[in-house]
Amino acid sequence: MTMMIINVAPFAAVSLAQVIKRILGTGTITHDDEVFFQKAMLSETPLDHEEMDQVTKVYYRLQMGLLKVVD
Repeated sequence: MTMMIINVAPFAAVSLAQVIKRILGTGTITHDDEVFFQKAMLSETPLDHEEMDQVTKVYYRLQMGLLKVVD
């Protein structure tokens, strides 16, 4: 299994799993998170089944109002 890692700053890289863990742990999602997900979806490396499940979990929680959108 490969882990999706996205560069978010010149010296920082973060995995999709780390972002999702923070979102679900805090119950909040930011505009930066949205940008991160867009980069992940447009990446040349496709998301694996587990990563897609995690993204779907975040999407459903957002849709149900279980995540607070913050900036």
